[in-house]
Amino acid sequence: MNKLPMPDAITPKPSAGSRRLTARGLVCKILTEAETGQAYLDQILEKHLSRTRLPERDKALVTAIANGVTRRRSRLDAELSQHFQKNFTGARPLLKNILRSALFQLRYLDRVPSYAVVNEAVSLARAQFGEGLARLCNAVLRSALREPYDWPAPERLLAADDFQRLAQALSYPEWLLRRWHELYGSAEMLALAEVFNQIPELTIRLVRPELHREIVLAELGAASVQARAIDGLPHFYHVPSQHHIAALESFKAGAFTMQDASAGLVAHLAAPAPGETIIDLCAAPGGKALHLAELAPNARVIAVDQSPKRLRLVQEAAQRLHCEIELIAADARTFSGPAADLVLVDAPCSGLGVLGKRSDLRWRRRPEDIPQLVALQKEILQNAATLLKPGGRLIYSTCTTEPAENQGVVTWFLEQYPNFYLQPAQQFIPARFCDAAGFVATFPHRHGVDGSFAAHLKKLS
Repeated sequence: MNKLPMPDAITPKPSAGSRRLTARGLVCKILTEAETGQAYLDQILEKHLSRTRLPERDKALVTAIANGVTRRRSRLDAELSQHFQKNFTGARPLLKNILRSALFQLRYLDRVPSYAVVNEAVSLARAQFGEGLARLCNAVLRSALREPYDWPAPERLLAADDFQRLAQALSYPEWLLRRWHELYGSAEMLALAEVFNQIPELTIRLVRPELHREIVLAELGAASVQARAIDGLPHFYHVPSQHHIAALESFKAGAFTMQDASAGLVAHLAAPAPGETIIDLCAAPGGKALHLAELAPNARVIAVDQSPKRLRLVQEAAQRLHCEIELIAADARTFSGPAADLVLVDAPCSGLGVLGKRSDLRWRRRPEDIPQLVALQKEILQNAATLLKPGGRLIYSTCTTEPAENQGVVTWFLEQYPNFYLQPAQQFIPARFCDAAGFVATFPHRHGVDGSFAAHLKKLS
């Protein structure tokens, strides 16, 4: 099996043994909290990493292992079960996560010797559970080293219609693989599954690029960060995920922000104009609202979100980017505001287009979530339609690849509201991000950006 290179930024140094143990102990604590609690992994990581005194290199290591173990959890569990004498599923969560994190390092990370990984896992088990489970941990990991699990090729499992083992091998819920197979066929399903199991790159957007492009690129270069421009979106750049670019002065000064290119497509699809009244009904954390404000000088941009706590994130981002927007805490289904030229509904959705970045989401989603989300999306769109002036534009967007939440919702809306029509997305953004029906429809394995959907709906004058 090919291992992922561990970049220098997250490579533990041989002289820092005790610090490595602390980092790996924190990983296991975070994974166990995510498994047994209700909070999302990214929230738990943020909480613990903001409190620890670990250096940035080790914080990056904690993040990489925690996300990697979560993405590969069912594959790791299947292999560990072959070497665990008792029922692995019923083992203590912390013990399982000590074993998972160690096996993940053995299979997917390099530069850390196998004996060091095993020894640290055994030390963690001994400190938490005593000598008996420490010996068990040692035996399981050494057995896994001697006898790696022989996974059949995914194509072979597909040919045998063995979705149960395929789900273990690819580390996804079985229902989701079956859904992708039904929608896209075997090749596309496997490509999606593979891309969401990789470490995603960061994407940055230059703010007022005519002023800041040279400054930002120079500072990135000085920090040895390789920035790659995205074809068709000249203000967006991919950067390797392990770099702590939020520490750069140009980020603090608001010269660039973190935003996926698929999200940036939405603002260009909306074609905001100076002086317009613009409402973002599901605004937090604010990336799209602030992009709209930048593209439309002197526009009145109203950012609406149900959560006052999340609106504070919008406020902080607006201050950093030097944008003036109005913040209103309200329910998108019932919000009543001024007549708008443009309303954006970046709808709550299943998030199936961002599974690489939200590594625990695949294990949290259930098939029954989708019809519930569709009902919510329709309610929000119904209210959005009432907020528009004649001739106004309604932009509907999601970060999912699920047709029921995307094309299905828009088709329903146009049937219910004959005074709206679809404006082809190709009129506003590069055609390579659009489908034949005139929607924005991106997939990470095809476009190199998050999975997303958007539609430009025009109200008759």
